[in-house]
Amino acid sequence: MHPHYNSNYLYRERWISFVYQIDLLQQIQPQSALEIGVGPGVLRFMGSSTLPKCHYINMDLDLSLNPNICADLRHIPLCDNSIEALVCCQVLEHIPFDDFFEALVEFKRVCSKRIIISLPDVSPFFFLRFPGLRRLIPKLWRGYSCESLFPQEHSFEDHGQHYWEIGKKNFPLKRILNEINKLHFKKIDHFRMVERNYWHFFVLDV
Repeated sequence: MHPHYNSNYLYRERWISFVYQIDLLQQIQPQSALEIGVGPGVLRFMGSSTLPKCHYINMDLDLSLNPNICADLRHIPLCDNSIEALVCCQVLEHIPFDDFFEALVEFKRVCSKRIIISLPDVSPFFFLRFPGLRRLIPKLWRGYSCESLFPQEHSFEDHGQHYWEIGKKNFPLKRILNEINKLHFKKIDHFRMVERNYWHFFVLDV
């Protein structure tokens, strides 16, 4: 185990985020899946247990994490449409935003069904929950994001080596969605975890 991925890293909300990822995979029952960013290896274990018929591989730039594939996410050494699902959570903010679209293009090239990504989001978030609300007003149940009136400038040094985050100055949600929409996915869904609204999920069906 990499020393970074210890008990402090695997706190309650992070475990819940893995449940979200598995649920999004289960919805399409993929025969093959690629996880970009090995992390603590939780998704590999949960995926093989929950989706036993799915051939699971992972990829990372850090060879010390023992990935199946050691490569840069902007140049994935796989053939077109060679996997059915791709998961890349809390990774893309570690590359410059100028490379964000290039990474999405590469994801869509190798993936034939569903791309699941999550990104940090610091913009204001509101949600409301009470019995019956899920059916009546599902948007409020899942939560609602709005732009900050006074967005902060982002600092690479002060934010865990993140080059950018949604909700920071020059990085509103609509900019991220505009980049995603350029690739004409069949369906785009996105939501923030109520349990940890810093994580914003994007579900892109190819």
